[in-house]
Amino acid sequence: MKTIKENLVEMFELDKMPPEKAAETAERLGKLVFQAVLVRALPELSEKDFAEYEKIVGGQEGGEVIFKFLGEKVPDLEKIIAEEAESLRKELAGELTSV
Repeated sequence: MKTIKENLVEMFELDKMPPEKAAETAERLGKLVFQAVLVRALPELSEKDFAEYEKIVGGQEGGEVIFKFLGEKVPDLEKIIAEEAESLRKELAGELTSV
């Protein structure tokens, strides 16, 4: 499964930026995509899985641990990540219209 960072590097061509700037940009964009993915993925969890998710988050685990868990529990997580990264790319490029 591609990570959010891998999706962002590919979509935003961050590998063409200076490494320091690319890392900073990937982190900032990653936080936005991470939030959007959670909004879509968390409702997919069963009550038991959601309780386990809350324990993981309460333990101050990093994003990688959370996404590994979600990847095991949410069947279309990789698709959700790609869609949210693409949505952000379009929004930043001014391709989305306001409703």
